[in-house]
Amino acid sequence: MPHVRQGAPEPHLGLALGGGGARGLCHIGVLGVLEELGIHPDVVSGTSMGGLVGAFVAAGYTAAEMDALARDMRWARLIDWRITGRLMSTRAFETWLEERLPARFEDLELPLVLTASDLRRGQIHYLSEGDLIPAIRATTAYPGFVEPVELPEAQLVDGGILNQIPVDGALFLGARRVLAVNATPLVAVEATGEAPRRHRAAFREIMRSIDVMQAQLTSARLSFYQPDVLLDPAIDGVEIGDFHKAGLAIDAGAAAARERAEDLLRLVPPVG
Repeated sequence: MPHVRQGAPEPHLGLALGGGGARGLCHIGVLGVLEELGIHPDVVSGTSMGGLVGAFVAAGYTAAEMDALARDMRWARLIDWRITGRLMSTRAFETWLEERLPARFEDLELPLVLTASDLRRGQIHYLSEGDLIPAIRATTAYPGFVEPVELPEAQLVDGGILNQIPVDGALFLGARRVLAVNATPLVAVEATGEAPRRHRAAFREIMRSIDVMQAQLTSARLSFYQPDVLLDPAIDGVEIGDFHKAGLAIDAGAAAARERAEDLLRLVPPVG
């Protein structure tokens, strides 16, 4: 159960940011429009890339600051390609986070909950207090590619396996209304007529199968934990690893938010 800060004012608006790799950078565009509308979340929940962006939101970064980081970043530099038994090592990523974020959840400006998946128990694990950097590592640890975060009682990997859009996290923190952003809407795949190499075809099938499973699980969870507004940005031409297309994802998020501006304004109580 996420930790609720004692003595804090009752939160009104919760922001739930879904996972999606590079597609999750659409959250930055959504945040920019929220700022334009004068809408500010009281609590934040996030999974995977949504958890990473959510941590920067909770730390007080503006959308413009996050936009600059995402567009200028050489994402490959965050990856240490030395052999570690995995495709990726995360030390460079941890150092990058340590230079930009507080060390603990309690030092953030807003309450934050991150979700991870516990491989030992096969259940969702909520992180909302204590060390922040390992928690971000856990929610973004894509299985097989990135080393899991080991705790005495759990082995944690990417939260998107079980909870792609953590509306429940925002509700557990006390939010009365929730804006959720889906960075991985499932769209039909058209046949191209091409015959990709065998290993590429197999990889595509695996990734598509994961997308289908996550979409079905997300739909089921959202039927139990319904957001007041759900944004589904159309992030065309951006795949999970296309961080060099950050601008496209950010712009897609902004466009989706502007289309729903009236609905977004209804999320917050009128002033006076």
